[in-house]
Amino acid sequence: GSWAQESGRPKRKRRRRSDRRRAGQGDGQAQSSGVPSETAESEAAKKIRALEDLEKACTDIMLPLIPVVDEDDPRVVLLRGKKVRLHMHTEYDIQRKSYLKADPKAKLLVVAKRQGLHRLTLNPVHTPYFILASPSIYSDSKVQDCIKPYLDTKAPVQLYVAEDETLTKIRGFRRSAENRLFIYSKLGVKPETELSPPILVLCDVMNSCNLGAIARTALNLGITSILLTTTSFGTLNDTALRTSTYALLECSIAVTNDLVSSVKRLRERGIATYCGENAKAGAVQPISPARNSRWALVVGNEMEGVPSKVINAVENLVTIPQSGGDSFGV
Repeated sequence: GSWAQESGRPKRKRRRRSDRRRAGQGDGQAQSSGVPSETAESEAAKKIRALEDLEKACTDIMLPLIPVVDEDDPRVVLLRGKKVRLHMHTEYDIQRKSYLKADPKAKLLVVAKRQGLHRLTLNPVHTPYFILASPSIYSDSKVQDCIKPYLDTKAPVQLYVAEDETLTKIRGFRRSAENRLFIYSKLGVKPETELSPPILVLCDVMNSCNLGAIARTALNLGITSILLTTTSFGTLNDTALRTSTYALLECSIAVTNDLVSSVKRLRERGIATYCGENAKAGAVQPISPARNSRWALVVGNEMEGVPSKVINAVENLVTIPQSGGDSFGV
C-alpha cells in the first residue's frame, strides 16, 4: 500500500504533517544541543578577521573610532535605509524615540558626504549625534578637522567605522568611495524673530525635491533665512537635504503654525513683505530689485499657490511676467 504504479514508476507516499513537524523539532533540538554548527563557527571567524582587518586599516587614524563589522549592529540602526531595516524596525523606533524625548518636534535627519559634514559645521545650531564612515574617509585631514570640535563637548560625537561592504549593507545602496560618510543629526530651528532679512517664506510646499531645490537656489542668491509653515517643515527630510546639496544646513530655519500672524510680525519689524503669485491671483506688479535687503518673499503650494488670507496680509503682490505656469515660484 506504500507504493503506487499508476505512472509506471514508483511514487513515495507523502509524509504526514505530524511526522514532518516531529522531524523539524528533532532538527531544532540537534541545533540547540550546545554544539556550534560549522556555519556559526565560520561566521564568527569571518567577523574576527573583519575586525582585525578594520583595526589594521585604522592604525594611523588619530580618532577614537568604534569598529562595526556587523550590518545588524544596533548602534547604527538609525542609519539603515527603509528597505533594509524592516527586520530591525522595533529597535529603530525605540532609539529614534529616545532622541525625541527632550524635543518631540525635533527633526532628525541623515547628513551624508564630505560636503554635508562641512556645511553642518558652518551652523552651530545643528547637533550631530554619531558618525559612520569608512577608514579612508576618517584618514582625510579635512574630515578630521571638521570632526574634532565635536569631540570636545560634554556629549562627544560617537565615531563608528566600517568597511565598504558593511556600509553598503547598512544603507542599502552603494556609495562611491569619497562619499561613504553618514551623520545622524538633529536639525536646529530658530525662533522666527532671529531670522535676518532677506527671508524666504515657504507656504505649504508639499514636495521634498522642490523644497531642496528652492533652498539651494536661495543660498546661491544670498538668502540664508527661511521661514516654513508646519506643512513645509514636514516636507523637510533626507531627500530635501540631498536635493539642496546640503545648503539647507547653512540656512537659519524657523517654523510657524500661523503664517498670517508671522507676516504681520515681519511688517512690525520694518521688513517689506511680498507675495509671489501669477495674474490669476491678482498679481500684476512685475517684481523688481529691492532697494535694500529688508524684505521677505512668500511663495506657495505647488498646486494651490498662496492662500488668500496670506495674500491679504502682505504689502505687495508681485509676479514675473510669463506666458504660462501655475504659480510664481513653486
